[in-house]
Amino acid sequence: MDYKVAILNELERNNMQKNDILTGRVIDYTHDGLGVIKVDNFPIFIEDVIEGEFIEFKIIKLKKNLGYGKVLNIIEVSDKRVERVPKTSGANLVHMDYEEQLRFKTKKVQNIMNKTLGTDSVKVLPTLGMKDGYHYRNKSVIPVQKVDNEVRMGYYKPRSHDVINIEKCFIQYDEHNKLMNYIRDIIAEMNLSIFDEKTHKGAIRHIMFRTNSNKTEIMVGIIVNEKFPGLDEFVKKITEFDSRIVSVMLNINNKKTNVIFGNKTENLYGQDYITDTLGGIEFKISLRSFYQVNPVQTEVLYSKALELAKLNQDDTIIDAYCGIGTISLFAAQKVKKVYGIEIVEAAVLDARENAKNNNITNAEFLLGKSEDVIKNLISKNVQIDAVIVDPPRKGCEESFLRDLAAMDIEKVVYVSCNPATLARDMEIMRSLGYKLGAVQPVDMFPGTYHVETIVLLSKLDSKKYISVELPMDDMDLTSAESKATYKQIQNYVLEKFGFKVSTLYIAQVKKKHGLEVREHYNISKNENQKVPQCSIEKEEAILDALKHFKMLYY
Repeated sequence: MDYKVAILNELERNNMQKNDILTGRVIDYTHDGLGVIKVDNFPIFIEDVIEGEFIEFKIIKLKKNLGYGKVLNIIEVSDKRVERVPKTSGANLVHMDYEEQLRFKTKKVQNIMNKTLGTDSVKVLPTLGMKDGYHYRNKSVIPVQKVDNEVRMGYYKPRSHDVINIEKCFIQYDEHNKLMNYIRDIIAEMNLSIFDEKTHKGAIRHIMFRTNSNKTEIMVGIIVNEKFPGLDEFVKKITEFDSRIVSVMLNINNKKTNVIFGNKTENLYGQDYITDTLGGIEFKISLRSFYQVNPVQTEVLYSKALELAKLNQDDTIIDAYCGIGTISLFAAQKVKKVYGIEIVEAAVLDARENAKNNNITNAEFLLGKSEDVIKNLISKNVQIDAVIVDPPRKGCEESFLRDLAAMDIEKVVYVSCNPATLARDMEIMRSLGYKLGAVQPVDMFPGTYHVETIVLLSKLDSKKYISVELPMDDMDLTSAESKATYKQIQNYVLEKFGFKVSTLYIAQVKKKHGLEVREHYNISKNENQKVPQCSIEKEEAILDALKHFKMLYY
């Protein structure tokens, strides 16, 4: 068989079937790192291949518009291929060298931006990588199963709930590999109760490890369906294995769910947290706290976010979705005031304690949904200079983004773990009058197809976006309207009340109280554009200014 060229006539192409063996060249990647081969423009997706390789493959699944294949033989091997690194815990790109992984991630982000926002509408910078992309994960959550009397700990087989036993994962701390192997043996030796998904009986569901950056403190979490005989002895054996284990926590999850944690957590040994230091700031991390899994790249990510924000000592900022306050406390060193917002109460408590322990007094942490808390801040006339958002994968609520725009905030730094929802939210912000900056990918998850991204969204000049002060013929001005310019009103409000008001808000208030504004502001060409409405507090301040300038007398 000539492997250099895939020869398929039209009849063979039109009758391609499962288990057919074909050859072809990998021409691209999917968003999750599968290689793409085209057979008469029909895409076949294949794992573990690299762009440019020529392969022999078998068709394993066919759908209407695409198919899946399995590589049988790599005929022309890419010089970017890395051998002998097993795929574990979602590390599905470890067959690529690191340079190729970074190129893939940059291209992936650019493709998503182009699809959502339009080709060449947003520049994507080269992905910022790390020196060593192995053994970087400081947190591991490992499922436990028992199959034919064999205790299994490792990772789920793709598209299943079957656990594959592993001895070593190349992306998690090696301390976690050693603990995993030891605990597997202890569970088998003690014949401990293991949860069965099908019957919903048994105890141990997952084992979790957290380790700090200098690897001096380790937390072990035992996630169970119910308490079980031998638990105390099990904990004793765990703590004897490594003197760095300072915490053993029990979490009870007895629900029929794929969610890992339940609502009840108990301390079984030592303290209920570990301590880590990033950028000179000390953080207490509890079992369920959100904390970035790659500490080396976390400093790169947050430093870049603050660099984009261009903060100064007089700024007041919001850190939405703040977790345990990592970005907030980083930023607090550069600004006057930080409001951190988080919906998880345990994280808020950790954030407050972290601020106290670091003697940081200008960071205030608020519990609730970001979109609700932001409205409360607006009602209190809080003047915000910049907002940093770092939402979960689902992105931000549109109502929250509209609230940001209504506050007339000049800078929004968006940190995202999902480029697709980032692009969606960038499109919303663009429609609300924000300029889209260059997207900076940061590789927080080497060996996987996941990538973190940062972008600066800057409020456009309102005159360019919503034209609010078109020149008018002096003869058409009423005597009242000639008494003060919009700029004079803005300066008066800022000096007396300490916050800014937009010319759009001034126009709305004037119109509401019968002052002629003519057709002096135009809505965006986007017919669905929602125009921000002036808050009560800002309306009262504008009314005060209008009375001051004798434009109103009541």
